[in-house]
Amino acid sequence: MRATDALKIVVPDSLVNAVLSQDKVDEPPHSFYKYPARFSPAFAREAIKSYTIQGDTVLDPFCGGGTSLVEAISLGRRAAGFDISSLAVFVARAKTTPLSIHDKSQITEWSDLVAAIPEPDARSSTSLPSEDHYSRNLPVRAKAFFEAVLELATLLSKPRQQRIVRLVLLSVGQCALDCKTRLPSWSEMRDEFSGRLASVLANHYEFLGRAAAANNLPRCRLTQTRRVINRSSEDSDEEGRIPKSWLPAKLILTSPPYPGVHVLYHRWQINGRRETPAPFWLANSRDGAGAAHYCLGRRDEAELSTYYRRLGNAFSSVRELLSPSSIVVQLVAFSKPEWQLPAYLQKMQDAGFVELTPVCNKDYLTQGRLWRQVPGRKWYAKQRGQIPASKEVLLVHRLA
Repeated sequence: MRATDALKIVVPDSLVNAVLSQDKVDEPPHSFYKYPARFSPAFAREAIKSYTIQGDTVLDPFCGGGTSLVEAISLGRRAAGFDISSLAVFVARAKTTPLSIHDKSQITEWSDLVAAIPEPDARSSTSLPSEDHYSRNLPVRAKAFFEAVLELATLLSKPRQQRIVRLVLLSVGQCALDCKTRLPSWSEMRDEFSGRLASVLANHYEFLGRAAAANNLPRCRLTQTRRVINRSSEDSDEEGRIPKSWLPAKLILTSPPYPGVHVLYHRWQINGRRETPAPFWLANSRDGAGAAHYCLGRRDEAELSTYYRRLGNAFSSVRELLSPSSIVVQLVAFSKPEWQLPAYLQKMQDAGFVELTPVCNKDYLTQGRLWRQVPGRKWYAKQRGQIPASKEVLLVHRLA
């Protein structure tokens, strides 16, 4: 730990700049799917470089789409993540699953079949009763396109090949439908899918090659450097799927669900604010819970008591996976920071952590903390302007 004393920690200029950066997330594989409320790869990268060395373990108890895990393995660290959402775990695993040159060639050849898919008769319906939940509010044209691609995907011989196809289909669906009012044509979706698939194959293969080199491993063994676990981080100290040799983790790098802030982790919003659980269908995952399940509690609950109870449980559990020299780095936003931030810090204290004061250029600090403006907010959030939830704060802790 690079600290000036027990309750302070040096935040290098490179990390400060990464926190404050407003750059779009457009680098692969992070750009393959825009998981809600993700933090920037540059931030994750600089935090890992600042507080770990090669071979250390980085743990994310709310790993979402896997930004911290991707950056950890690309820097030669071991990565472990928990998430209660099977959709999040699918995305994180797909981003970090190696593809061979044979996989790349086979998927490229298969993509010619997609390019030849004819548009069905617009008057026909392809609805299946068993998919009613997952196709809720999904335009018939989009559903028909997704079904056609998924049917062809069964021709691919390896599950990992099908997984990358599903990831690209997720990306196309999000681009076409989420917070959009105009539905693209069949040919537009088909062309978008073909273009994105070619780009993902090229960029993913290159990324995985660099990550394998950083870990001094052949590409096919890269999954040995990460564990992505579909479960709540509550009681995670009892989790046996993280190798004991990986523990204690040197760094927790995470962005938990924001208290009181509206974020849809499990739905797309179509034609206004109608929600669809279609992402779970495309990811071949199961969705059986409402927003409160994925956000640690309802955002309209008095005092957010469920949220803070579950947050405390999570950090009480993960503290058992740490050592006294471990660091916890978080980015968190609040709908009402005047009381939610103190409540958050109290829960961290109750869970056995002490906050560290950042040591950096004081011009960047507000009341001793480093805040950032959240870039890339969705259209419905932008309508509300610069509300408190449009800012995140950097929080750093260690074991008390």
